[in-house]
Amino acid sequence: MKYEIRQAMPVDAVQVTRVHERSRAAYYADDLDPVDASRDRYPMWREALTGTDIWCLVAVQGADVVGFVAAHLADRGDALTELTSLYVDPDRFGIGIGSALYRRFLEVAPAGTAELEVWDGNDRAKRFYTLRGWRPTRRSRAGVASKSFVTWTLQIG
Repeated sequence: MKYEIRQAMPVDAVQVTRVHERSRAAYYADDLDPVDASRDRYPMWREALTGTDIWCLVAVQGADVVGFVAAHLADRGDALTELTSLYVDPDRFGIGIGSALYRRFLEVAPAGTAELEVWDGNDRAKRFYTLRGWRPTRRSRAGVASKSFVTWTLQIG
């Protein structure tokens, strides 16, 4: 089934939350903390999609949001671009939705340094970003199941 990519709207917050939660459950698998899993992420996405600080696109198949990408772009007054989210519904892994969303991010990201965080237990994400030129740094913060969130960087332009 074909999908379209469009600007996220506040009404998408419920489905963006669903994709976020399902994708996290897939990559954390047995390492997902039940307390963290039960946290309601809808208020966070509702606020993000009604504000002006985050650039966000959704991939839609029919009436369903099946993936999204979000970033803080450097041209909005920050020193660097931060790719904050790139999630695809696990039922749609491997069909190009993440790659298409990522290409759209590159189209709008200004030249300079971009950063993101990857949970060190997420081998799928590490492969995805490595193939696109991102490199892990030595910076990290505490993560889940004794695996850190590692900061990765990319020089754009």
